[in-house]
Amino acid sequence: MTVTELAGAAVSAAALCVLTVLPGAAHAEAQPISGLLGGPSTTQTSAERTIELPLLGDPTERTGPPPTGPAPSTSGTPATAPVHDEPTRPGDGEIGARYSALPRAVKDAIGNPLGDEEVEHDSLRWREYEHARFYWTPDTGVHIVFGGILDRFVALGAHDVVGVPTTDELTDDAGARYTEFVSLDGKETASAIYFTSATGAHLLRAPILEKWTENGGGAALGHPTTDTTTTPDELGAYNHFSRPGGASIYLTRDNEAHVVLGAIRDKWAESGWEAGPLGYPTTDEITAADGRGKYARFDGDGEFAAGIAWSPQTGAHSVRGAIIDKYLQFSGPNGLLGYPTTDELTAPDGRGKYAHFAGGDTGAASIYWSPQTGAVEVYGGIRARWSALGWERSYLGYPVRGEHDVPWGRSTEFELGYVDWHRDGGRVADFPKR
Repeated sequence: MTVTELAGAAVSAAALCVLTVLPGAAHAEAQPISGLLGGPSTTQTSAERTIELPLLGDPTERTGPPPTGPAPSTSGTPATAPVHDEPTRPGDGEIGARYSALPRAVKDAIGNPLGDEEVEHDSLRWREYEHARFYWTPDTGVHIVFGGILDRFVALGAHDVVGVPTTDELTDDAGARYTEFVSLDGKETASAIYFTSATGAHLLRAPILEKWTENGGGAALGHPTTDTTTTPDELGAYNHFSRPGGASIYLTRDNEAHVVLGAIRDKWAESGWEAGPLGYPTTDEITAADGRGKYARFDGDGEFAAGIAWSPQTGAHSVRGAIIDKYLQFSGPNGLLGYPTTDELTAPDGRGKYAHFAGGDTGAASIYWSPQTGAVEVYGGIRARWSALGWERSYLGYPVRGEHDVPWGRSTEFELGYVDWHRDGGRVADFPKR
């Protein structure tokens, strides 16, 4: 059973809460050793690909102290063969045979065994060497965890937390080295540890791992700069990545993974990530209809949704609460109101909220909200007249009904009056309610 076959297995956010994030060891930048792995496990076959095992990494990557154990054997002899009068158990001799089949240069890089083979049960065996660990299960065969990846694997709790390797160390298209794992939790959770000299070694768990792969992996999003980490509210999980401009994938409370990028990610972080008023993302970043801007939606405060929209002209701004409900009625950044030019702000009188928008052919726009009036849009010449009078501090107060047709043109109703636009000549006039 390969990780490719297991990649579809979902993991709940609660399952990720068992992850204990420990500080990783420092890793020296190094190149893989020369010489290919050999022996009976030189290829890993799945329904999608056949992977030729790459070079193992340089043992100097592993800078932490070697695990404690009996003094190393000077002979480099594999595990002692089973006693002839004892019954043969599953996996007997498999780790030794894999080690014996390796080229001399690889054996030298791996070093001598530090103790006897550990047989935890008939489905799991492992053995510690100076710079590597060998693992065997009946489903995966024998695979090797090495160098900086091994350091992180051990720091995170090794097979008890991460699982067992289903590949040796591989190299992705962006030059990172990685090893794939499958958990022993009965849920067959797929994961991988990726290592680069710039980012160090970090763990990616499914379904964040799957989302990252679907969105171009290291070539598009960069490599992980954190392990998969449970959010402070324990309702989700996340990884940050090295993409220039910033990238994150968040697993939400609904067990959906979403990508947050660049300026939208920065605005979300500024608001307090998922702990702030915008909540968790409910979409990936979406390209607006004009092809210039981007936006993403968030689950907000539980009563109202939220969103962040960005364009090169306006930057990134958040919209939330009753104001975003009104904004979405106008098709968000794709509609009449255009991109937001402010976040939601409190009105000077302290009674209401508002956000300004770039608008379109009719000119700039705003949405104003108060407890008494709800959220109402104002735009074009009518908005310009209201602004000149002093906005909500004018005698008109807050808008109560958005722009609508009247026999002579268009009108917007306010708490204490009206502003009309006349079709003939384009005249705009305000007057109080009688």
